[in-house]
This record gives sequence, C-alpha cells and structure tokens, in this order.
Amino acid sequence: MTNDVCFWLCIRAENCFKKAIESEDVDAETYSKYAIFLWKVRNDLWAAEENFLEAISADPTNSFYAANYANFLWNTGGEETCFPLEDSTQEMV
Repeated sequence: MTNDVCFWLCIRAENCFKKAIESEDVDAETYSKYAIFLWKVRNDLWAAEENFLEAISADPTNSFYAANYANFLWNTGGEETCFPLEDSTQEMV
C-alpha cells in the first residue's frame, strides 16, 4: 500500500470512531478500540488514555478494559499518567 492510501484509511477509520463515540449507543468496546487506534496509529497517548478511562467507566465490571489500560500504561511507561491515580500508600487520617 502506498502512503497516500494508508493516510486516507487512517482518516476514514478515525472518522468512523468519532461518529461511533458521538452516538447515543456508545459502549466500552468502542472507546477501547478507539484508544488502541489513538495509541498505536496516531501515537496520541493523552487521547488514548482518556478513551481507555472512558471504556472502564462505561463498563466498570469488565476487567478486559482495565487490562487494556494496564497494558497501555505498562508499554508507555505510565508512571506519570495524564490522570494520576489516588496514592493508596498515604496514611489515613
């Protein structure tokens, strides 16, 4: 495939993801797939993280989405995430 074709396929894919997310029937799977696209194809770690968290929020009992997010953090060195997690090591007052 030529670079032009790849470019247009990426644009088309992103437009499809955006339409799906804007719909009323958006689900965790859509957020998760879009997050992976943003991470792997666009290299937009900030937006990818936001969408991983949206996926978890949309279906908090499904560990698959939490595992995808953990994989993302592991592979991107997520010590300083866009959305810091609460520090559970702090003393309770």
